[in-house]
Amino acid sequence: MATDGETLPWADLEAPPVPPAAATRSVHRLGLVLGLLAAPAGVLAAFLLSPLLTHEPLDAASRSQLTQGLWAAALCVLLLCALVASLWRSQRLAARTLRQTVNELRRGAWESAVAGLREPRRAAVPSAFGDLATQVEGVLGESERRWRARAELSTDWYWELDQRLRLSSLSADAPIAKPAGRALGDLLGRRHDELGFCQPPAMGWHAFHELLARQEPFRDIEIAVTGLGTLEHGWVALSGRPRLHRDGSFAGYEGVARDITAPKQAFRRLQASEQRYAVMAGLSADWYWQTDAEHRFPPPSNEMLRRFGTLVQRNAGKTRWEAYPEALSPAQWEAHRAELDARQPFRALEFAVQRDDGRTIWLALAGAPRFDERGQFIGYHGVGRDITLRKLTEQMLVQHNRELQLAVTARTRELEQANRDLDAFARQLAHELRTPIGHVQGLAELLRQRLGERLGTGEGELLDLQARAAHEMLHTLEALLELARSSSAAIERQHLDLSALAEEVIAGLPVLERAAPVQWQVQPGLSAHASPPQLRIVLQNLLGNAAKFTRHVPRPLVRLVGERDAEGRLLLTVADNGAGFDAEQSERLFQPFQRLHSEQEFGGTGIGLTIVQRIVQRHGGRIRASGAPGQGASFSFSLGPHALLGADEAEQPTEPGALAPQRGVPSVAG
Repeated sequence: MATDGETLPWADLEAPPVPPAAATRSVHRLGLVLGLLAAPAGVLAAFLLSPLLTHEPLDAASRSQLTQGLWAAALCVLLLCALVASLWRSQRLAARTLRQTVNELRRGAWESAVAGLREPRRAAVPSAFGDLATQVEGVLGESERRWRARAELSTDWYWELDQRLRLSSLSADAPIAKPAGRALGDLLGRRHDELGFCQPPAMGWHAFHELLARQEPFRDIEIAVTGLGTLEHGWVALSGRPRLHRDGSFAGYEGVARDITAPKQAFRRLQASEQRYAVMAGLSADWYWQTDAEHRFPPPSNEMLRRFGTLVQRNAGKTRWEAYPEALSPAQWEAHRAELDARQPFRALEFAVQRDDGRTIWLALAGAPRFDERGQFIGYHGVGRDITLRKLTEQMLVQHNRELQLAVTARTRELEQANRDLDAFARQLAHELRTPIGHVQGLAELLRQRLGERLGTGEGELLDLQARAAHEMLHTLEALLELARSSSAAIERQHLDLSALAEEVIAGLPVLERAAPVQWQVQPGLSAHASPPQLRIVLQNLLGNAAKFTRHVPRPLVRLVGERDAEGRLLLTVADNGAGFDAEQSERLFQPFQRLHSEQEFGGTGIGLTIVQRIVQRHGGRIRASGAPGQGASFSFSLGPHALLGADEAEQPTEPGALAPQRGVPSVAG
């Protein structure tokens, strides 16, 4: 049975419940029985009263017959009256029953209407009302089942307004009546604007009430609600239509409402996302574009008009190669069209266009094909970027690089000329100094010869000191010339057997007074692509220093090995177990005239390692030194990317014990 605030959906009924012909047969059967009984009674009465029609005197038998006929006639009249009374009573009972049934159905109490049709007092026509009750119960029961299923499974709820536009009926399960402290009775009898938890719609309460006053139907008017079911805030959508009485007068409104909180929140999130996207698109250097299946531009959006003005308006309905035919060569446009016809994505399509204001801008486009839900090709879409600034920057960089290259070339010529001048000056200076120094040496030797035995001990020592000073000065001049040549001499690379060159250098080293002969270990098979004369100077200095600084070692050992460094370059190492040096002073080794040992202990000019460093650097490599006092020194240098190990590199051992056989260097016992 329908609950309060609910109305049965009479529109679901296919037809009003009408008794069929079989339902009235019992009434007709009763009338037929009474008619059959009345007919013989009438015939018998007519037969018995027939003597009266003959106008003959009545004898006793005739009077008796007359009396019987009168009784038969009276019986017939009584039966006819009973028939009329039965029919009248049945009609009244049927009319009252139908009126009560209609009233019960009108107020939605169809179950009580069916029970009334089946009451014992209406058994005079049991077949008619029993069939009617069964039909009503079947039709309305099925209709109510559908109505209840729809009401329970739907998120909508039913409401009604009276003539004064106040809530008069509301589904008990409406979410606006569910929050704690809010009862259904507190809502009924009030207008929507009198409910403190309802916010006005977008049109406002006044416009909403004017719409209701005009008795117009409405749909999906959104109202914000504080406290909707279990939600703190929500939205409902109202749809309604006017209700009319039977006489056509206005009775109020009826309608449904539904909770639209979830879609409303989703819409607001989408709207916020769209706003963020619009801001990002407006401030970004990129923009979105699309074309149809024929690769033509659609009418421009406001964003495109803002970016490019009327240029994109003129290009609407054109293809890219029709809009900008001069931007690329015909071959480039043909290649681009082939990509589009093959439905392939493309990137970095760059070309220049001219705006209406005369300014040329560079565009870079990337795109991908679009397909509809059936997989049909509908065009291309993608993003574009204004790369004008990048192109201008590239042009500026090219110009600056060109200018820088010219400046570097000019500066290089100046430096080369300065180096040539310095080299020439050094050579000339050395040549000019060599002659007077030779004269000093010669004069000292001439004085020694002329004085002979008259030369005293003190004077002899002075002459010896003068001769040694002149010799050292000549040696320093030669070192300076060698340093100048190391910076200016041309590097002519060729394949070089480093192992053989090291053997030659070792054999040509000067004989020194030492405690024991040097044990040399040279890795065989070392080769490089370098300048042989300059590599000879490098090995002479490094191997000569190793031999010099191992003079006082009881078992001197010098090794020359090669390997690949982390960058794949050839790395050569000359290591010894001699005097060593302080590792913190390693940078001073490659500065001219810098010594880490006293000249009395280990002589030298202090320029050798500087020459080695310059030669290594000119070969594209670098040199580093490591060591510790009394534990020897190690010099490792590379020769740049052109240097390489020998072909038998993988087959050559690198352990000291597996190197070339040891051999001694002649020594003078000290």
